[in-house]
Amino acid sequence: MRNLKAFVFVAAAGVLLAGSLQAQTRAGQVTWKGVNGASGRYSNASTGAAPWNVRTSPYRAQFQINEAPLPLLLPAGTTTFGPTVDIFCVDFNNYAKTGTYGAYFTNLGTNGGDVGKYTRKGTGNTLENFLKAAYLAQKMPVSTVQQVGNLNGAIWYIMSGQPLYYSYSDVGRDATGIATYVLEAERNRESVNRSKRVVVTDVASAGLESGCNREYTTQVTPEPATMLLFGTVLVVKLMAAGALRRPTV
Repeated sequence: MRNLKAFVFVAAAGVLLAGSLQAQTRAGQVTWKGVNGASGRYSNASTGAAPWNVRTSPYRAQFQINEAPLPLLLPAGTTTFGPTVDIFCVDFNNYAKTGTYGAYFTNLGTNGGDVGKYTRKGTGNTLENFLKAAYLAQKMPVSTVQQVGNLNGAIWYIMSGQPLYYSYSDVGRDATGIATYVLEAERNRESVNRSKRVVVTDVASAGLESGCNREYTTQVTPEPATMLLFGTVLVVKLMAAGALRRPTV
């Protein structure tokens, strides 16, 4: 019984400690590394406006995180940028910011309440819509060029509230495919692992509705420091429970 009490106490302490390390949206820097997607032409379906010629996601970037531990893209306090990763645009109406710039990293699991504070504001910039965008972004690496075009169109429709037509090499315009993905995202947004998705926002655009730079979603990986913490907590739990004691002779 004593061992069981010790186990419960240490387990609770471990949970509280791990939670305390994931309390705030993190700040850092982004280095733009170019575009990895195909070219496409998108136009507003309701107004018939002239199409935008854009390069679709995924884009590429490197990150540097400056603050305390959180499961993000590289160890906290690292002074060099991490590996180049895919990022997915959730913002059709603004331009990509190249070069290196300061950014906020809002985790959709631990920091969902920071949406609108450290992310851009807007009628489409809700936690639910960011989850829909994350769901669709997850599908891009295994999709065809046409599907990627529709996935991007669906993300931009969801986040902007503007129905979009999409065409690739000026061959037809696919509104039906985009609408299909919009409905699929609505049905499946809760399947997203929130703790592994972040919104990347230029610090100059946080909390703004206009005059902004593009915003992105990407996947995160656990930090070595965080994994070490969990491993340490597990060992302490086992010791408290007596699982690692040497047998007496």
